[in-house]
Amino acid sequence: MQKAIRIGALVLVVGFLVTLVVFNAINPAGPDMDTWNAAMSKGDKDTAKHHFVMYTDIFCPYCDKFSDAVAANLEDFEQHYIKDENVLFEIRVTDINYVNGHSNNSKPAGIAAYCAAREGNFWDYYYALLAQIFEDYHSKGIGVDKTSPKIPDLEKSFFYHVAKDIDGLDYEKMKSCINNEETLSELDTNTRKAQSKINGGVPRFVFDKYTADGFYGNWNTDNDYKQVKLLMDAGLTTK
Repeated sequence: MQKAIRIGALVLVVGFLVTLVVFNAINPAGPDMDTWNAAMSKGDKDTAKHHFVMYTDIFCPYCDKFSDAVAANLEDFEQHYIKDENVLFEIRVTDINYVNGHSNNSKPAGIAAYCAAREGNFWDYYYALLAQIFEDYHSKGIGVDKTSPKIPDLEKSFFYHVAKDIDGLDYEKMKSCINNEETLSELDTNTRKAQSKINGGVPRFVFDKYTADGFYGNWNTDNDYKQVKLLMDAGLTTK
């Protein structure tokens, strides 16, 4: 009798496990929609079907080429990927290049990015900062890759002056936030979290289950946007 009970219980357990496997195959878990900082994401996390994450450092030139290309084609990017494909697009800003000894500018840039996010205007500030870096340095061949002349250490004023012409961004609050390093703890925390999730440097792209490292463009936004689209489309078609 006891043997029959044990066999019956075993059959029930096996049947449950098989049912669970079949259910998960038919109804696979969706991508994780948790964001590290909601202000650094675009799209509706409650309805999005895909989550695209970019781990970056503002003084990573390969990261900047990706973001410069997106900024130059923002309307198309937002319409095609964020709206039509229902993508939650998130940027996770780190100062990995500062931690690794590659750029002292990464720390104040990261602080400034989180200051802008706290003011609810990360995206306008982020693209304006990259445009300023491009105008002052990248367009002149400075800081464009590992072999080019390095961008010199910048004063904190460089980062808050960018906020002057951005609508809805409080210049005095940004200045105080950057000077007093008010968001340093968030930057440090997210940099440590990023280091545990990526192999080596940035950019690191995670699109649902698809991952990619690096971005190789030529500082031509039309050409580089083609590379952006190849990356995005690869993520969309990867199960």
